[in-house]
Formats: sequence, C-alpha cells, structure tokens
Amino acid sequence: MKKFLACVVILAVFTGLVFYTGWTQFKVKPDTIGIVVSKTNGVDEKPVLNGEFSWHWQFLLPTNATLKTFHIKPFMTQKTINGTLPSGEAYASIYNAQGLFDYSFTFEISLTLSPEALVELMELNKITDDSDLESYFEGAAGSLAQHAASYILGLSEGNPGFRVESLKREEILRGIQIYKDFPELDVIVFSVLNSKLPDYNMYKKISNMQPDALNAPAALPEVL
Repeated sequence: MKKFLACVVILAVFTGLVFYTGWTQFKVKPDTIGIVVSKTNGVDEKPVLNGEFSWHWQFLLPTNATLKTFHIKPFMTQKTINGTLPSGEAYASIYNAQGLFDYSFTFEISLTLSPEALVELMELNKITDDSDLESYFEGAAGSLAQHAASYILGLSEGNPGFRVESLKREEILRGIQIYKDFPELDVIVFSVLNSKLPDYNMYKKISNMQPDALNAPAALPEVL
C-alpha cells in the first residue's frame, strides 16, 4: 500500500511538473502578447494571450522553445511632412515669393496590431522584440504620413477651394490605399493637426512664364 501511494505521489508530482513546464499562459502579463518560438516548430501560429489557457509541449524539451512577449498598447506619434513644389525655391527667389510654394502637414497617428498580425510579422522576420515592433510602427507611421501628404497635395492642386480640414479619416486611408503596404495594421487615429498648402495658382502662372525652370531639382519632403 505504501509503495502504491508513493507511486501515486511521484506520478502526481511528475504530471504537475510536466503541466507547469508547458503552461505558457501564466507567463504572459496583462497588456502583453506571447509568441512561442521553438527549434522543432518555428513560430507558433497561435498567440498566447493573458487569461486564455495555453499549453505547449515544445517547452518539455530543454532549450527547445522560448516565449517572446510584446506590449500591445497602441503606438501614438505625430509626423510632420515639409517640402516645396518642384522648382518652387527657384521661383520664390526670382519673384520674391518666399514660402509661397512650400507645404507642411502635421499628422496625429495611432496604430496597433492584432495578435494574429503580430505572429505574421514574426514569421516574416520583420520583428523579434518590442524594440523592433516600435521601429516597425515608427516606419509605418512615417510612410503613411508621406502618402497622405502626397494625396492631399494631389487633391488641392486642381481645386482652389479645397480645404484640408474637410477630409475625413476614412477618405484619407482609402485614398492612400493603406491595405497595399500595411494590410496588417489597425489605424486607430489618423488626423491632420496642422496644414499649409502651396499657392498652386501662382505656381502655375510662374511655371508657364519660366518653362526652363521646371528642370530644376525638386526639394525632397522632410519627415519630422
């Protein structure tokens, strides 16, 4: 009887140890997402979420698996796009119209990712930790701001009555076709805080008067 009880206790301890070793849920804190990466299976396609039971046998093999954790709070930033129309600086210098052909847009942007999208980025080797994720968000926000600035300039060029404040978030995102470059992103906030449009009417008048000046190099937009 004593041997039987000892065997039961040993089996229970062993079972508990096996369960604890593979239990990944408790390792993920609130507001974080875990992704299991193992030598045997690579990146596990199912993310580990706090409060949702998960168990992975890969952890039973020593040094086989690791749990990568990421903070999932929304990424918030502001991006400013500055620039000048092609040959705008030359025109401004010749006709004493400094700043007339400059443009500037400041965007407020908030981005996030679904747990499944986070796994996809891991599989594509685009991120490996929180630092990479922040860099990814930073780069995506800068790219979105650049596309949005180009889109707004295109709308305003042939429309003297155009007002930037009339644009809605959905219209901008649809216009820049965010799904092509960043299909995995969830855009929570995308708004124009400040804007300055160039004077297209004067620009066209001067460019028609000075066709050769159009060959001057364009000033590249600057992202801040």
